[in-house]
Amino acid sequence: HRIMADDQEMSPLEHKVARQIEYYFGDHNLPRDKFLKEQLQVDDGWVTLETMLKFNRLKSITTDSTVIVAALQKSKTGLLELSDDNTKIRRSPKKPLPEVNDEYKTEIAQKSVLLCSCTACVWCFFETSIDFCIF
Repeated sequence: HRIMADDQEMSPLEHKVARQIEYYFGDHNLPRDKFLKEQLQVDDGWVTLETMLKFNRLKSITTDSTVIVAALQKSKTGLLELSDDNTKIRRSPKKPLPEVNDEYKTEIAQKSVLLCSCTACVWCFFETSIDFCIF
């Protein structure tokens, strides 16, 4: 299994793809995403790219699995791993979900205030700019 960390520069499309998939597997979304959590139980945390392409937001960005693979190979977050055959991804076991306790909830709330004044936007929890705010 390869942890993604390539020094190549990401294209704007690859950047969007990587951020979207990292959002799906991120600390905020993953605990709440029933479908994705169910998929993680099937194959030791691995999810096929075919399954990922069923997610509407990702599908609206690209339906090309080679773009997804390239984006994840170039990502420097270390959040995701790509299978050896480039057909599956999973959250790195080295980056487990944090325990959701009062301290964690306070930390997330503080981040959301710093990053976005939009009180309804879940997306803005993980963005450094509000350009992607959907509300």
